[in-house]
Amino acid sequence: MSTPYAVVDNSFLNKITDDLLLTMTDEYLEKTIDSFRVSASIKFKQCPTLLNKDDELRIYNTTLTDEEVEILSNLMVLEWLKQRINSIELLKQNMSLKDYHQYSQANHLETLLKLRRETNADIDRLIVSYTYSNNNLSDLGKV
Repeated sequence: MSTPYAVVDNSFLNKITDDLLLTMTDEYLEKTIDSFRVSASIKFKQCPTLLNKDDELRIYNTTLTDEEVEILSNLMVLEWLKQRINSIELLKQNMSLKDYHQYSQANHLETLLKLRRETNADIDRLIVSYTYSNNNLSDLGKV
């Protein structure tokens, strides 16, 4: 069995609202989402099945669980947030303090930073639960 990348990508896209993504060509959108997925996969070291994939066919060669899809798509949201935060911080560097506050970018940045912290905390809980449930605890006492 296999899991198409589209399953993870759709889960990611359902978690965000981004008008910029709507304006992208299909090819550029695919590359953008691919970069989020690759970065997210690297951060999900507890799931070795993510390494068993076929980029040509755009599938994972194993069936990902709902939990794995949820964690991976949340990690993709984190990558998406990081991109938004970095772009606002660059804008902030190019504006005077007065202009920056006038455009309410400071409030938007603070909201994004808070969302990143909350998303990180959610991901940490999901990964701990995933790791705990996927380890055979009966082997802990054996040496």
